[in-house]
Amino acid sequence: MVQISGYKFLQFKRGFTFVEITIVIALILVLAIPIGTLLTNYLKANYFESTYLKEQYYANVIMQDIEQRIRRADNGSVNFSNYTLTFSYTDANPDGSKKTTIYCVYTLQNAGTTNSIFNRGIGTSPNPAVSVFPVGLEKGLIRDFNITISTAPPYFAKVAIQTLSGFTLTNSIYLLNYGR
Repeated sequence: MVQISGYKFLQFKRGFTFVEITIVIALILVLAIPIGTLLTNYLKANYFESTYLKEQYYANVIMQDIEQRIRRADNGSVNFSNYTLTFSYTDANPDGSKKTTIYCVYTLQNAGTTNSIFNRGIGTSPNPAVSVFPVGLEKGLIRDFNITISTAPPYFAKVAIQTLSGFTLTNSIYLLNYGR
């Protein structure tokens, strides 16, 4: 206590001791490490989930497009080799006459690598120009593309598309114009 002009005052020390500072830092670390770990895991899970959903979306778009076109494939025109699916189909005009034959090509370039890219070509030439399909597809998202074509009735093509994270979408597509 300090006495000034007859009054007694309590004197307080200013600052903190090293032990007090160390205890506060230790308490902050005890709380910060689990919270940081939880936050990191949450962000990683969120990123994985959004990537996984994007992969599923692109695989579904590709599968629906292949299914829509391959169902109408002309008898004997479906061929698959070296990650390339080629086929043709002919639609009928409203008056019943035949339209021009449409040629389709689906291909996976650099399969199984981070540079793999899925392409589609559609046109009236047997070798239509190909471009990335669907628009906006990132490199490496589609890792594998495989098709098995039956050789006996009922004719079908079993399509499998595998994405970067291992998601595999498979579908059996029955060929409507085969066996006619």
